[in-house]
Amino acid sequence: MLNVKEHKLIKVALEGYAPTASLTEVRVRGHSFVIDEPPYRHGTDVGPTPLETLLGALIGCTNVIARRIAMEMKIDLKIDKIDVLGHLDHRGIDRVADVPVPFPIIELKVNATTSGTEDDMLRLREDLNARCPMSVILKQAGSQIVESWVINYVQK
Repeated sequence: MLNVKEHKLIKVALEGYAPTASLTEVRVRGHSFVIDEPPYRHGTDVGPTPLETLLGALIGCTNVIARRIAMEMKIDLKIDKIDVLGHLDHRGIDRVADVPVPFPIIELKVNATTSGTEDDMLRLREDLNARCPMSVILKQAGSQIVESWVINYVQK
């Protein structure tokens, strides 16, 4: 049997203020950001929607964790661009159907430049799929993340 020491969980605390039915001001570690809805959903459109924020978190997490893995592997990795396209099934939100997964498909496209090899990038991508918390959460919720990587390989 594997003997694993108990690990203390890191607490991540945010606070939110809701001055209107659609606007939420979020504060964390001295930073703040707003989440809002577009006017056609009774918002003022001063920030991304909750679902756009979720998909944006996937982009940020992909960048941070991929670069961390690259550093551990001792290869250079520059993420040039990350695009995400979420396919939203709105029927569950509207209560017109039992939809257990709001985003059944999420397309993730990464454009990157690396000094690593094709094998390095395969290992990095496998490790990223296991270690990016946002990716893990979304997949465990039932979303299928369809990845597309365009990689420019350069010599050191």
